[in-house]
Amino acid sequence: MKKTMLLSLTLLMAYPVFAAPEKLPPIPHLHSSVIQGQLPNGLRYLIKPIAPQAGQSSEVELRLLVNSGSLSEDKDERGIAHLIEHMAFRQTQNFGKDEIKALYSSNGMRMGNDSNAFTGHENTTYFFKFKRESLDRGLLLMADWANGKIVFDPEELKTERQVVIDEMNLRKVDTVNWRSFYSVLIPDAPHLENMPIGFEENVRDLSPERIEALYRKLYQPQKMTLVIAGDVPKNIEQTIKTLFVKAPMGDQASQYPALPLTPKVRSYRGNPWPQDELAVSWGFLQPPISDARQVQLQKLAMLALSQRLSKMSTLENEPFANASMADWSGSIGRESYLTLYAAVREQNPGATLTQMYREIRRAREFGLTAAEVTEAIDMYMLAIKNIPASNETWANSLTSSAKMGVPELYVAEQKSIFDPAMITPQAVNAALQQILTTPDQVAILIGKTTTKAANEDYYSWHDDKLNAMIAAVETETLQAPVAHVAKPLLAKEPPRGKVVQTKTENGVTVWTLSNGAQVLVRQQRQPDERIGINGRFAGGALALPKEWRFVSQILPKYMAAAGAGNLTAAEIGQAIRNEELQLQPMFETAQHGFGGVAAERSLKPLMQLIYLGLAEPRSDDAARKNTPDQAYAAYWPNGPGFLQNLYGAAWPYRVWGSLTDFEITTEKLNELRDQLYGNPAQLRIVLTGVADMSQMKDLVERYIASIPPARPTAVSLLPTKIEPKVQSLSNTVLSERLKESLKTFTFRDDKYTVWSVALDGSGSNTQNAFLQEGLNDVIKQRLFTTLREQAGDSYAVNSAGEMSPYYGPTLDISYSVSREKCGEALVLTAQELRKLSQNSVTDAELKSMHELMQKGLDNGPKYPFGYAYSQMFHWVNNSDLSWVNPKPELILTRANVDAAAKSWFVPEKWIVAADACKTLPDLTVLDRKVTAVSASK
Repeated sequence: MKKTMLLSLTLLMAYPVFAAPEKLPPIPHLHSSVIQGQLPNGLRYLIKPIAPQAGQSSEVELRLLVNSGSLSEDKDERGIAHLIEHMAFRQTQNFGKDEIKALYSSNGMRMGNDSNAFTGHENTTYFFKFKRESLDRGLLLMADWANGKIVFDPEELKTERQVVIDEMNLRKVDTVNWRSFYSVLIPDAPHLENMPIGFEENVRDLSPERIEALYRKLYQPQKMTLVIAGDVPKNIEQTIKTLFVKAPMGDQASQYPALPLTPKVRSYRGNPWPQDELAVSWGFLQPPISDARQVQLQKLAMLALSQRLSKMSTLENEPFANASMADWSGSIGRESYLTLYAAVREQNPGATLTQMYREIRRAREFGLTAAEVTEAIDMYMLAIKNIPASNETWANSLTSSAKMGVPELYVAEQKSIFDPAMITPQAVNAALQQILTTPDQVAILIGKTTTKAANEDYYSWHDDKLNAMIAAVETETLQAPVAHVAKPLLAKEPPRGKVVQTKTENGVTVWTLSNGAQVLVRQQRQPDERIGINGRFAGGALALPKEWRFVSQILPKYMAAAGAGNLTAAEIGQAIRNEELQLQPMFETAQHGFGGVAAERSLKPLMQLIYLGLAEPRSDDAARKNTPDQAYAAYWPNGPGFLQNLYGAAWPYRVWGSLTDFEITTEKLNELRDQLYGNPAQLRIVLTGVADMSQMKDLVERYIASIPPARPTAVSLLPTKIEPKVQSLSNTVLSERLKESLKTFTFRDDKYTVWSVALDGSGSNTQNAFLQEGLNDVIKQRLFTTLREQAGDSYAVNSAGEMSPYYGPTLDISYSVSREKCGEALVLTAQELRKLSQNSVTDAELKSMHELMQKGLDNGPKYPFGYAYSQMFHWVNNSDLSWVNPKPELILTRANVDAAAKSWFVPEKWIVAADACKTLPDLTVLDRKVTAVSASK
């Protein structure tokens, strides 16, 4: 009894019911270019002026961090902080109904991509990206939120309650998983009972008066930090002072107290975040660290230790497949949470966890060497140096710094908190000891097992077994760590190939190489633009014989796991550990290849990796054994059923239930890989963001042109064209046709309804791609308004499309929906599709399409991976290079858009799958003639 009372008293002391309000303290050591200030009411602001570079549009990132979340809710209020966040996007005193949506949908901006918000246990954070000309309006909106001016209109509140409930239903499984994880990670904290998602009955029934009262409790200026990064006017501070000073300081503490820590090592087994890779992790929790220098020393120490584990993973007798460290500090509160992570080799999780602890003990006993510290410093500084300098990076880093109270290194005066010349091995080892000796530690087994033995081992771990393992390792006699030397990527340079033909047109250059490969190069459009790369062979799943089509799920994983040349995957990781590059295999329905990103300084190793992967692929039995099981575990649980219904047996993927019988030998897997990737004459590569053409040509000749031609006897696998099944169901009457479609097509996910169509006779080219993306966005925005903002049916509305000359363009719309609302949403969607097909788009929507497309073109260089991928699409799907500098207003003309809307969005062409629709309303309303007002032209 005394122990229980003491624990209760401890929790009450850690989480006082009443606390005096106080201002947030200034953040020390911020970069001198950051303007930091605070208003009399306690609201803190951080401003980073960033002038747009040549070729970039003038944009500004806004963040509003509110140090309030679900922890402030009473039992019958749980879920209301999240509902308030939703209502902030509905209406305020200065923004009437639909005006907020008009604001974040202007200038090509979109909700979700450029504006969003998140509610957590201790924070609510709002994100906005605006064009410079909309900044004043954006600040006015955030000021309304901060000044207590959200309007809780009864009708809009009623609608948004249902939207939040729909989101709850979508995230039920995730919430259960996170509750399970938190029960181990922070068992003594109140967070477990105050999950941000809350309870349906509270969201549905709590009175508007209680909701507004909680809003005024949570949103008080002394709890807020405003962050602005981008092209700001000189009078920005005065604007902030004018707009945000209206609310007085409130009566709540500016931030929550520290979490109560748990002074023991404990185990967790499960998947709080979805992951298929079997892995182990060891986490170290500490109270909030207010010394920014100590924060950086601890990160450096963990980086050095993870590098030791990563080097060990290159040895065949070690159970690690790879290793890394992660900083999860601030993921719940302001506590420090640093973790080691290692993927499991040979499906042996217990041995991997044991070896990880053995290395933790070895580090505790012997520390880090001077060489390990030096290498970690170099890696750390290189990583910081190569973070892209963008408005978004600055805004996110400043927001994180505001949350933690100490600056991230990126936004700090770096030498004041991390001066490499002043860092000693002794200081780093002291920081490491502070981490490793913290009593609050969690050992985690995560991911999916693929063998019976691994499954039994995985589920045998619990606290008692963990403690027994720790006790056993503590009795071992350990030796000092042994240094491992990384191998170079290439043992020797390959014979050099040549560029045999050069074509320059519309600002791009195409090189044809001596082995038949072609390379398209787009020069740098913006300063500091990183290199994007996309390599493509025509083929993909449609190139494989039917009995081997599941190889499309295996081959990318196998190639990544098998390594290349004389290097394992772990050895490759070590060889490029100081490089800034990413390269990954890709396998799609009608094409395969690779994609990646690199800094200019890492171009050589990038090209060497491409050469190794295509010219010297490595065979690996262990990788072959693991990857089919991993691919099966990762395979979309719904399988390909919906598109398989659309295309019939010609669709190349098998359904979920038929995959367990799949087997393949290493020899056969290597053979199929060689057939798909072995002929460079079929290879096209796109490189974007190239600053030095002569350097790039040299590297292309040395490595891409040096890939040997296919053997004369080699057989290449090429895709076969497939056609959709006849889409006209037996009924032409729309209501009956929809009923028949619902009986015929399934999606196996009753949380979503999906509409889809294959566009017969529409070519795969740039014009149709622009029309597809633009019209898909129009119908998404209409459904977002109709289903979510007006009817309250759906939390999520998505639109997508594919386009290939081998299976034609497809359009897809999906939206979340409850069983109760499924039929109503079906009718509303069909009506919107009919309106679009009969009346096309409005002038405002046409203008919005132009803005969205132009925004995508302008921002392409900021996202080099996707930029190179899109350039590849246009290159292979057009007969010339006229697509290089497209103008949306010339492609998305009124005539082109009207024709596409009339042809593509005719509801009689669409099929629908809605497994949530257990009962249907009267659908005959859809058979009546639509008398919508024609769009202005």
